[in-house]
Amino acid sequence: MERFIETLTALIIMRYEEEIEPDPTASPAGVLKSLMEEHGLRQVDLVPVLGAKSYVSQILSGHRPIGKEAAAKLAEFIHVKAHTFF
Repeated sequence: MERFIETLTALIIMRYEEEIEPDPTASPAGVLKSLMEEHGLRQVDLVPVLGAKSYVSQILSGHRPIGKEAAAKLAEFIHVKAHTFF
């Protein structure tokens, strides 16, 4: 029983750490989604920054990469470095 509790505790800690610190190898879209959640942003909040709802949707779905210009705009808006999205 003690071994079970230790294993369960380890799994809970791992899950918690994944939620508060996104995997650095995550996709750019995954990083953006994580930052949006952290800052309480919605997809619609990025439209004025990036220009079109469809463009934002394509980025968040992973169907379109985050280009240098978009990364710079997002970085300024979210207050992170542009290379965060590469």
